[in-house]
Amino acid sequence: NKLVNNRRRSRKADRASLNILIDKKRRDEMKYRMIATDMDGTLLNDEHELTEGDIQSIVDIQKKGIRFVLASGRPSFAMIKQAKQLEMDKYKGYILAFNGGELIDMSTGRVIFNEGLNMNDIEIIYNASVKTGVPIVLYAGDTVYATEDTEFTRYEADQCDMKFEKFDTPGELVKMGIITTTKCMFVGNPEKIKEAEEYMKEKHGKDYFIAISKPIFLEAANKNVNKGKTLKKLGEIENISTEEMIAVGDSGNDIPLLEIVGMPVAVENAIPEIKSIAKFQSVNNNEDALKTVIERFF
Repeated sequence: NKLVNNRRRSRKADRASLNILIDKKRRDEMKYRMIATDMDGTLLNDEHELTEGDIQSIVDIQKKGIRFVLASGRPSFAMIKQAKQLEMDKYKGYILAFNGGELIDMSTGRVIFNEGLNMNDIEIIYNASVKTGVPIVLYAGDTVYATEDTEFTRYEADQCDMKFEKFDTPGELVKMGIITTTKCMFVGNPEKIKEAEEYMKEKHGKDYFIAISKPIFLEAANKNVNKGKTLKKLGEIENISTEEMIAVGDSGNDIPLLEIVGMPVAVENAIPEIKSIAKFQSVNNNEDALKTVIERFF
């Protein structure tokens, strides 16, 4: 009886192992229909440029009918150049900007979705900036508006290839005709950013989506949006389920993006939280990370 029971347990364990292998094979062989990727630290290299290997692979995959999405905390103005390099306007690609606050169809240039912050929100975040001593930036058109002119706030404008303008109070913005923005961002050295994150999550954690996208950037956006929620909306528009999606990221604001898709992917240089939810790890952002993903799953 003992021998029979041991054999039964062994067969049961073998079947369980086989089922695990079958499930993994099915996941790996699933026909993915959409790829969404973060930009800075993921798609772009350390010089904030696209690699030739990634460009060619992304263009090729779009020619096969795969929908491609740039999902970034960047303002949409700072994503158009790369989207055109990737020929997304030819193959109905999408820009998911401002951490999900705005969604643009590149084939038409039409804004499909936008949900941001009103002047009351701007004033609340401005007051938090004063309290924490960390300057904020916000966006309107082709300009980055900042409460202070520092190396960090200038870096954001330079990285986005946008104009820079300083403002002192929310009242000044109103006089310039700016009463809404899609997101605000605290910008400073990593130590101050962590302090600002703790303050914002304690005081306003239920009011806004708050996440560090880079050690020097703390995002503050509408609580109803994040990269994952907006990607899901896009999937409904395109009739593509989240299980048929791949998402690639590296930072805290990418967590909602990776949590919602069937195949979450981390780049090698990703933070531990991203790696912990990833089912596949690509190379780092300087080594054709997206090309590696495309070759693996297509």
